[in-house]
Amino acid sequence: MIGHSYLVVANRNKAKIFELKDYASSMSEVESLENPRGKEQEQDLVTDRPGAISAPSNRVQGVDAMTGADQTAHDLNEFASRVAKKLDEKRRAGKTYHFNIIAEPQFLGALRKKIDKQTEKLVRTTVNKDLINASNEDLLKYMKEAERPV
Repeated sequence: MIGHSYLVVANRNKAKIFELKDYASSMSEVESLENPRGKEQEQDLVTDRPGAISAPSNRVQGVDAMTGADQTAHDLNEFASRVAKKLDEKRRAGKTYHFNIIAEPQFLGALRKKIDKQTEKLVRTTVNKDLINASNEDLLKYMKEAERPV
């Protein structure tokens, strides 16, 4: 088989990219990305200490400081952008047949917004589950179940 098919498994903390082999009966991890801020508590992302606000009002009009929810969403979107960029790199590097994506729902939504149009055309299936710690066999099972016609 000429070309590559990939399975992406991700959540807000980590993403793994696997290359599917032998007609999706096996796979091997080709890349792993980590979000260093993905596990941090909200109080660690923002603070109310004097002089430690994220955006002084004199620099960003109408914004005094980011709330924890804003910072958490920002970090999630930044990590989704990194993962989308890696998928685009894989697509450009050689013949890619398709991508399958298994990700926690919130991260999957952010990733969908960041994937470019050419890469989006290659997304075959998506699964809304956080399976970052699942075994390779379980990941293949979830992917195959998602590909079955309903």
